[in-house]
Amino acid sequence: MVDVSLASRSKLAWTSLALLVLSLAVLHGGGFIRFDDTSGSGSDRWNLPLGVVAGLVALCSLGVGISDRTARRTLGGALAVLDALLVLLATVDDGFRFIWAGDEGELFLLQVGLGIAALFLLTPTFVSSEDDAIDGAPHSAGRLSGGARAAIYVSALVLTMLMAYVAGTTHFETTQCGPDVDGECDVAALEGLLWAGAALVLGVVAIVLAEVARARRRREAPGRAAAARTPRGASGRRRW
Repeated sequence: MVDVSLASRSKLAWTSLALLVLSLAVLHGGGFIRFDDTSGSGSDRWNLPLGVVAGLVALCSLGVGISDRTARRTLGGALAVLDALLVLLATVDDGFRFIWAGDEGELFLLQVGLGIAALFLLTPTFVSSEDDAIDGAPHSAGRLSGGARAAIYVSALVLTMLMAYVAGTTHFETTQCGPDVDGECDVAALEGLLWAGAALVLGVVAIVLAEVARARRRREAPGRAAAARTPRGASGRRRW
């Protein structure tokens, strides 16, 4: 007898993958992905309506993928492989381009976005299913799992570094560059990298402090639970 649930999950997984491939095909057909462009400026034959269609199809793929655990993990693995492939193509193929609106930095943003999406889709579970008993009473069920917290931390750290980089380059260009400056703005990326490095250090410190505070609350929870169960005397206090 065929397992209907298993067959349904397999169908959802294949559907999400098919939609992902279709979105990539539409992007290529619209000129947003090129394998033979050595100009460095991308295609001049973009079909903008096809870009919108590709985005909608990609969203449908994500919607189907998150509807089932098997489909979610399958799509997450596919996105991780696609992200690695994009990094490889950008490294070894001088003619490879992905440009959405005219900036080659959009390929890097796509790689970051795919990596974050894959990270969340591959997270085994988002809510802790284990109960840590305190005096016989479970207290941790329903909390974020370790994998979920790690995905949130990494995503927040990467996005903060990106925003810090953009803010740093913008600050340099605003304060140091002008119409009479020749080539000086080429080093604006250095200030962006400096700001991103500072954001990395501060972000790691914030994550460590958050986890230390969480561990301290967990250690103190048994004492608070025991105190709440202590009988109170007759002086207006609670008695069990």
